[in-house]
Amino acid sequence: MYRTYFMLFVAMIILGLLIQGCSVKWQPVVDPRGGDNYAEITRDILECKELTKEISNICWDRMFDCNKKDEALKTCLSNRGHSVLN
Repeated sequence: MYRTYFMLFVAMIILGLLIQGCSVKWQPVVDPRGGDNYAEITRDILECKELTKEISNICWDRMFDCNKKDEALKTCLSNRGHSVLN
């Protein structure tokens, strides 16, 4: 009996790790030829991520299609003169 629960527990941990490993974090694709300040893309991405890190992705009206943080990052990069492709 104890062995069955232990194996179930181990299987749940392995399944959780596998699911976590499949998650993909969104990264902006910035066209370096789309603006004049292409030399500052990396710095601007890091600064915009720092500025938007406290925005929560909680949407009560559309639970599975909520990308407030991603939209704010796109807006930040666009306002700095970069062309965001995705």
